[in-house]
Amino acid sequence: MESTGVRTIDHMEVEYEDLDVGQEADVSIAKDGGCMKKVLAKGSGDERPQIGNEVTVHYTGTLLDGTKFDSSVDRGDPFKFKLGVGQVIKGWDEGVASMRKGEKAILTCTPEYAYGAAGSPPTIPANSTLKFEVELFSWTNDNDLYKDGGIVLAKTLKKADGYTFAKERDEVKVTYSVAASDADVVGGGDTIVPSTEAEFVVKDAPFDGMRALLAKIKEGDSGIYKMKNVPGGRQYCAGLPGDPQSADVTVTLNKVITVEPICGGAGSKKATTEGEGYEQPNDGASVTISYTVTLDDGKHTLVDSQSEFTFETGNEAVPAGLEEAVMRMKKGEVAEVKVPAAFAYGGDGATLSKGVVPPNTNVVYNVTLSAFEKEKETYEMSTAEKLEACEKVKGAGNDAYKSGKLELAFKKYDKAMRYVEYDSQFTDDEKKASKKLKLSIHLNTAAVAIKDKKYSKARKASGEALDIESGNEKALYRRAQAATELEEYDEAEADVKKLIENDEGHKEARNLLAKIKRAKHAQAKKDAKVFGGMFSKLGGLYKEEPKIKEVDVKAAAADAPMDPVDIGNGFQMEEITDPEPDMPTLEPEVPAPEGIDTA
Repeated sequence: MESTGVRTIDHMEVEYEDLDVGQEADVSIAKDGGCMKKVLAKGSGDERPQIGNEVTVHYTGTLLDGTKFDSSVDRGDPFKFKLGVGQVIKGWDEGVASMRKGEKAILTCTPEYAYGAAGSPPTIPANSTLKFEVELFSWTNDNDLYKDGGIVLAKTLKKADGYTFAKERDEVKVTYSVAASDADVVGGGDTIVPSTEAEFVVKDAPFDGMRALLAKIKEGDSGIYKMKNVPGGRQYCAGLPGDPQSADVTVTLNKVITVEPICGGAGSKKATTEGEGYEQPNDGASVTISYTVTLDDGKHTLVDSQSEFTFETGNEAVPAGLEEAVMRMKKGEVAEVKVPAAFAYGGDGATLSKGVVPPNTNVVYNVTLSAFEKEKETYEMSTAEKLEACEKVKGAGNDAYKSGKLELAFKKYDKAMRYVEYDSQFTDDEKKASKKLKLSIHLNTAAVAIKDKKYSKARKASGEALDIESGNEKALYRRAQAATELEEYDEAEADVKKLIENDEGHKEARNLLAKIKRAKHAQAKKDAKVFGGMFSKLGGLYKEEPKIKEVDVKAAAADAPMDPVDIGNGFQMEEITDPEPDMPTLEPEVPAPEGIDTA
């Protein structure tokens, strides 16, 4: 039954007469006779649908002379609409709101509560009073927060202006009270908990219903909620004094103090003072902070204090946990940052300006982010700026490698690659420079990966270098090294043979080839022992081979350490069998035309 216009009925408590079958009453809110209801069959329960609920009904509409003009019953298709928001005529919004589940009634609606002076041609004349036989089947209650009847909004006291929700580990400030459930006046029962101001972590809420409610409301929301324990389900009243089965709970969520997980969930950042706007430092940003460091030892022992300390993010200038927290802060924000030892000063501890951090000790930072300047994002850069930034960050990766900070080197190379990864908009000269940079980054990544014993990564990076320059000597050699360590000897041998084809006197390649052949021979002996042992157990069908000593393939392949050999262009091939080999020499930095370094 369509509306003649959009209307919204104010949310108010309306008391309805409890009618028996055959009784009739005015159920209009204004009590002006606009909607009269006569009960044909009583419904069940005490609840009635609320404004905003989607109700499901069957209906048959007639004029006062009995002429039928519409029927969902005849169509065999129940009708659904949202109650009280103007989707249907006023008489339906107010009449159906008075019904209980399963109730059947006749609603007699005056023209003002139906289609008015216009009518609905051709079936409904102007100024017609209409009769509707309506049966209410069910409704979905948007106020039933968990759709189990356990927490239902009974009355809204104040709606939030913002959109801040509390999460499990957030801290909240709430004002709440609890009263015994009252069927007549919501919140009017005997006091269980008087009005209380409380501050707590959501997961540590004073009772289960509070914890569940806080997951559904926003900062600034205030309302009265009917809570009850659900048979066979969640016990929302668990934890309340006296163990009631139901209660009316009045709650105002005054403040949400956001607590974010950091350090893989082992640490946390709590904003004690909100910052400005939405911007946060990015990788490479220049930030200025003031902070104190205390031990997380229950005594809050002060060990450091710094004022207006400036550093660049992404360079491990401060402990990892502190940097992660700072990169999640906004300008002017003050935060309490709890950092586990592994992300602070580790197993070595540290001597700081005010005291000593013992080994393996968790710490707490109180940090103020005074100012920051973000590094320019890639999409904001010109192509020339991208090339310049790539060279700079690649150089930072080289410096990290030389300092033994291998993970930082990987991060820098990955970042450098992002500047030139997509170069379709570059000029021809810029594309040449970009190609050299990409090749250099892949080769250096492979060198760092070999040093870090990440051989799959080294093989991948070498392969990407070879995609750029198929015969690159260093890429072939490093891929062969990685494949050897991965015991993929055929692949390693193929790469080494390519090197020897290009340079028969390539000493490093020949040494590696000899090592590969020894390893393959050792592997063959090991395989022979395994399969020979299997065959010997097959009922004596095969002659048992003499016992072969267990073979360590890599040890058997090892030879005396070899000195690094210069193969040109300042590059030295390292011997990977040395337990503490010199670090592979990175790509030299060669100035390119127009001042662009592309090594």
